[in-house]
Amino acid sequence: MRGKLLLLAGAAVGYVLGTRAGRQRYEQIKGRAGTMWHDPKVQEKVSEAQHAVMAKAPEIQEKLTEAASKATDKVKSTMQRHDPDPTEVGAHGHNGHYPQPG
Repeated sequence: MRGKLLLLAGAAVGYVLGTRAGRQRYEQIKGRAGTMWHDPKVQEKVSEAQHAVMAKAPEIQEKLTEAASKATDKVKSTMQRHDPDPTEVGAHGHNGHYPQPG
């Protein structure tokens, strides 16, 4: 149903933007769109969509939080693998860090 509404809205927007019939035709289309938007059946579907989104929001938030945590862990792991130990001296006698006294 959501796909049909998006298709209809996209077609209406495309027609309005592409029309050369002028302001009168635009006002006519705008009036029909307003009438359709305020139709109780359309508003019922809008309400259903809002409730569906609200019902899924906690689940989506949890998945996003989990994905962000995994990504953070992966970056940390990668950084630790590629960050040489500052106490190890490389083959050329330096490790990119200033020597430590002592």
